Amino acid sequence: MRPIHLRHAVLYDIANCLVDLFPIGADIIEIGGGADVAPALFVSWRTGGVANHAGNIGWGVHYRFDARVLRDYPPLSDEARQRVCERVRDMTRSLDFNYADPLASSLLVVDVDEDVLDL
Repeated sequence: MRPIHLRHAVLYDIANCLVDLFPIGADIIEIGGGADVAPALFVSWRTGGVANHAGNIGWGVHYRFDARVLRDYPPLSDEARQRVCERVRDMTRSLDFNYADPLASSLLVVDVDEDVLDL
């Protein structure tokens, strides 16, 4: 995994929590964050193989954050922050990366909504 350089503190925490779930060569970047778009995380990597065959696919996971999560996460206790991270990790573990299927969806979206804040 390449070094994580993110401006948004919440995204930085969540990215560091997720980093070990992705291949070593994956990139994690911050996207969005404009006037009317909440900042988001995007993780991308490419699997090896011959072009146009199963396995040679660019993969990506787009994490979209509810504004309440971005607002309410910083004041949480360390323990509560860890629970939020574990919930996002669980959502990530449930994703299906079917590298052998050339028709598999290689772009997956994870909506991190306010439910992750529930204690």
